[in-house]
Amino acid sequence: MTTPSDSVPAAAFRGERRRSVGRFLLAGVPLLGLTAVLLLSGPGASHPLPGDHMATVTQSGTAPSALTLGITASPHSICALGQSTCGAGTGFSRVTLTANAANAGVLAWPNVQVAFVIETTLFDGVYDPTAGEPGNSCAAGSSGMPCEESNGVPFFVQNAQNIANAIQQANPHSQVSFAMVDYFYTCNFDDCDGKEYHVDLPQFVGSGEFGTDVKATFQTQVLGGGFYYFDSDFADNILHSSAITAMYGTIVGSGLNWANNTHHVIVWMGSTAPRDPMYPENYCVSPQLNFGGNCQSATCEPSYAFATGVSPNCEGWVRSQDGNATHSIAALAKTAKQCTGSIGGVCTVDAIDLYDTATDPYSKDWPTGRTGGGPGGVEVQKDVANVLKAGCDISAATGGTWNGPAWYTCANGQAGGLQYVAHGSYDKPNTANPTLFAALRTIGFGPVIDTQVASGSNRPIFQFVPFGNIAIAPAGLLQASAACYRGGLPLKSCQVNPSFLRQSSTGLVYLGWNWSTNKTTNVMYVGDQWTATFNVEATGPPYTTVPVDACITAACHTGGSGTNNGIFTSATFVPFTNNSVVTESFPLTTVVVEITPAGGAPPVAPPPPPPVPPGIPIVAPTGIPVIQQLGIGNTVGIANVSLQATAAGFLGAGFMRVSLKNRPIAMKVAAKSGVVTSKFEKASQGTDSGLGHFE
Repeated sequence: MTTPSDSVPAAAFRGERRRSVGRFLLAGVPLLGLTAVLLLSGPGASHPLPGDHMATVTQSGTAPSALTLGITASPHSICALGQSTCGAGTGFSRVTLTANAANAGVLAWPNVQVAFVIETTLFDGVYDPTAGEPGNSCAAGSSGMPCEESNGVPFFVQNAQNIANAIQQANPHSQVSFAMVDYFYTCNFDDCDGKEYHVDLPQFVGSGEFGTDVKATFQTQVLGGGFYYFDSDFADNILHSSAITAMYGTIVGSGLNWANNTHHVIVWMGSTAPRDPMYPENYCVSPQLNFGGNCQSATCEPSYAFATGVSPNCEGWVRSQDGNATHSIAALAKTAKQCTGSIGGVCTVDAIDLYDTATDPYSKDWPTGRTGGGPGGVEVQKDVANVLKAGCDISAATGGTWNGPAWYTCANGQAGGLQYVAHGSYDKPNTANPTLFAALRTIGFGPVIDTQVASGSNRPIFQFVPFGNIAIAPAGLLQASAACYRGGLPLKSCQVNPSFLRQSSTGLVYLGWNWSTNKTTNVMYVGDQWTATFNVEATGPPYTTVPVDACITAACHTGGSGTNNGIFTSATFVPFTNNSVVTESFPLTTVVVEITPAGGAPPVAPPPPPPVPPGIPIVAPTGIPVIQQLGIGNTVGIANVSLQATAAGFLGAGFMRVSLKNRPIAMKVAAKSGVVTSKFEKASQGTDSGLGHFE
């Protein structure tokens, strides 16, 4: 069983290692530079690691792997003692770890946050006939209601719980949560008594809570406990609304708690056009009361001060109006941090255009007797087309879905499926709408589930564990750094400096990294690249071919490597195919450590990254054995003599000469007459004689 590891403060580790630097340098330990590069791949099967309850391990060659891992060392041979005087000619090697991504993503099911943006203009189902401002023949009749008023808002309020349950059931692999915003105000062709942006549910809640919360907030606070909006009548805007302001606030999360570890979906439901030059509305042909002499509604959305900042003046819907490409709702859904930080990197917008007068050019609510007006009038058809086109455009621009009246089809082929359902009385409306329920149940979550690969777990995603007498370099020589790339651009939250990890039971120190220092963004996608560089050293023998990394593949075992006290060089993550932690071993790389002759040059510091490609190694020729005996008078060319044998002969001859030279001296000393004493004995013993000693 792997012993839990403790994080070691960098400063403490550097101090501990600094005290050992001298010993390592005197030992002549070579430093090896290590580089790691990560690209992500597809899903893989896994096998349990015996004795380790925290991870499931996939070994290379045994099953399809989520990561294709590799490791190399160059040059392959190095000198021991950090010198360059052996045959290899260098004391350092740079090691490269790699993990390559597949061209396609894995099947993943992310958690999803859905924000409903509900419009409350009178045709959406909130008309208040008690306000006393009828605007057309239908409203002036005995019913007191518009001819074609959708029951969209009353249906949503009454069935919010069923809607949330249906969305969750349609997406069983994802955990879905919900929030809500409402709006309608423009103060243009209305009496300025509504809301531009109002947050009903700021906290995303589970499907089981959504229905109760909608009634406790939206119905109670906005609709006064009923189903209609007080004073909503034909003195208010009915063709344009503050949709751009409401969508802007929702995307940037003003008052909402978007989370980065989820996919963000916005469901817009209404029946008006945004104030944008692409979608003009002619109020002269509408049943609206207060248009005066100017029939064209404004097409510039004024800036709005949110708690998180101010929106641009004249923000566009799907295109910028001021030349700044980011100044549109469609662009914001791809560039706002709340969207780029979500899974998938975009906020998906699903649009539902309710079936009512504003989306039906043949409704009897369009007054007759006006130029281009009346049911089927030319200007009426333009107004309706702009409303529906706006809904189609925003969904297409963000990868979402669209639904609307069954008679209409978007330019991209998405066909509407909504049938008209009469609203009923203002205070006791009809709250059944089967086709609207189906549209809400089948909202899309966008094209995001096929790009995710790995998410962080309870340990660093990457770790390097040395093997044998290979160790990470001491302070001042480690030269560690890392970089993360997404779409070819650096990730700002990348963990640049590694964590120093220590195994509690053995004191083994190794390195770990996460993809991001932000826990909520510690998730990698296909195409992400991770690199890490640092130096390692050899702290002792053997002086032969040795493993650099601890690893557990079949090739690792064959090459003499394995776990280092139960841990190994690996990538540990949670794949999006399941919730099990998977640990994948890097393969084996080795270096040849050669002994440096005594008296060699002192060790030198490791080269700074990036490494210079090694030169072509020069291989010394093998000595030619001497096949004849050497006697006195034999002349032998120096090129024909083995240097090793010659050196041994010279050394042996030297010992012989010393022995012969000292023999007469020994004999002469032994031949002296009398008792011989040393000066030291005379000093200590007076005149007593003693045995001879070495002086």
